[in-house]
Amino acid sequence: MPDIYVDIGPMTYNSDDKKAPKQFADKAKEAMKKAAERAVKSASGFTTAKKGEGYTIRFKVTDVAVSPKGVACKVSGELIRYPKALMVSTGITGSGTVTGEAPERAVIDCVDSIVEDLVTKKIVPVMKQQAGKG
Repeated sequence: MPDIYVDIGPMTYNSDDKKAPKQFADKAKEAMKKAAERAVKSASGFTTAKKGEGYTIRFKVTDVAVSPKGVACKVSGELIRYPKALMVSTGITGSGTVTGEAPERAVIDCVDSIVEDLVTKKIVPVMKQQAGKG
């Protein structure tokens, strides 16, 4: 059976300054995309390279709190069938904190680790189950 294609969909960032300061948006979106791609590529039986029937993964930074102690962030995600968009799951959420780094680096590390964890522990098992691989 060929590898299942996973489309790394658009990453978004909450535009509400009270929930997520805008200066971190571009770097956070790029970090989420790279983390999702890395996690999919390391999962056996999945690919981001060869398009075909499969899934789309989308993530959104919903909250970023910067304090003198560090950065706390929250991410939500969706898993959708590809290419015919049928919702599989919207309840994919995670949160984390990073301390001891400059705020920009901490936000990048925070969203990166959350997304990688969500893809590895929550999304890949669902895709495997649906594909009869798990």
